[in-house]
Amino acid sequence: MSRTTLIIGNDLRRRLRSPMATILFLVIPLAMTGLIGMIFDPGQDNRTKLPPIHLLVVDNDKDIAAKFLLGAFDQKELKEMFQVTLVDAPAGEKLMQKGKASAMLVIPEHFSADLADQKPSRLEVVKNPSEEFLPGVAEEFAATMAVGFSALAQVFADELRIIRGFRSLTLESVTIAEMTPFLEMARAKIIALKTYLSPMLLKVKSVTTKKPGQEGKPLGFNIFSYIFPGMLIMFLLFIIEPSLREIQNERADGKTRRMMFSPLSSLELVTARIFSGWLIGFLVCLLAMAAGMLLFGIDWGRPLLQLALFAIACFWCSAFFAMLNAFFRNKNQAGAFASPIILVFSAFGGSMLPLEQLPAGMRWVGKLTVNNWFITGCRRIMDGASPLLPLTLLAVTGLAFAAVAMIALPRRLSV
Repeated sequence: MSRTTLIIGNDLRRRLRSPMATILFLVIPLAMTGLIGMIFDPGQDNRTKLPPIHLLVVDNDKDIAAKFLLGAFDQKELKEMFQVTLVDAPAGEKLMQKGKASAMLVIPEHFSADLADQKPSRLEVVKNPSEEFLPGVAEEFAATMAVGFSALAQVFADELRIIRGFRSLTLESVTIAEMTPFLEMARAKIIALKTYLSPMLLKVKSVTTKKPGQEGKPLGFNIFSYIFPGMLIMFLLFIIEPSLREIQNERADGKTRRMMFSPLSSLELVTARIFSGWLIGFLVCLLAMAAGMLLFGIDWGRPLLQLALFAIACFWCSAFFAMLNAFFRNKNQAGAFASPIILVFSAFGGSMLPLEQLPAGMRWVGKLTVNNWFITGCRRIMDGASPLLPLTLLAVTGLAFAAVAMIALPRRLSV
């Protein structure tokens, strides 16, 4: 048995004698994944819904177009989404200042008349600054309604003008003969719109692939598979880092110097430490992979590719911390810098927030982290795509870090 293998075996036995830290760093990402997943996706029968949006409406028009707009909120779906309260302008402003509503929609004066006369008009949305998401939903709804009313006003411009003319007349002064051309014109436009909108020219067909002789089942979206890779790589960094920091502890305790009196070379010691960290991380990944399948039903995709990604990512982490310890003067410095580096990697790399929700500048910085490429690789494998770019980048940079560690760390140990 080689000296390198003996050191790796000793490291594993030392971890097994006090496994609580490693177990804790494995349990925490599982617990956080389960908690976040249950909050945002509690199950088919209890989906998380948006809370009702309290919307104040100030109707300064009180004419036909405003009534149509208010009538839209009586639809079943919108009734569940919005709690509408009609108020006048002063009362609405007071309620908004007290934060009693998410938003206030103001329908301007002459709203109906301006639409009929093809004049520009504007719906005003006042948002509650103490809320972030719900006022934005109200604003987007108002913008959608504005687009719809603008289109209808342009299509039925003639009819709207005729309706305005009829409103000033009494029922006795309007004859069926006078209304017939108007009704026929409106009828022709409705038929034309129906021709354009029905049947739909573009439809979506959903197909689920299946193996020969098996019944296909819809895969759906598993939110746990979306969260767990980010959590796993963050705590994997915390698990592997102590294995490489042990170099500084042994150096401070004089153990390294005593080991150097044996036939063991400093290069063998560094190699053993790197592969020891890699092996511990890879074993944790295997446990996490099994736990993810059993607890959350995560489909990891092609297992060999996923194992390759785990192995390369663990090697990257081990080589990276080995390189960092070559530049740390003592164990206190190593301990002080390691945790902030891991947290920065996790914040910019997508472990704390989904990659898609990060600002563009943060996403660019995130491409320099192992978290980003590990998460990207996991998603590609789960989607059935090739993770060639993440695998290549992690392998190349990991080998570069290992090469620097092999050169610089023996010099640090000899000081």
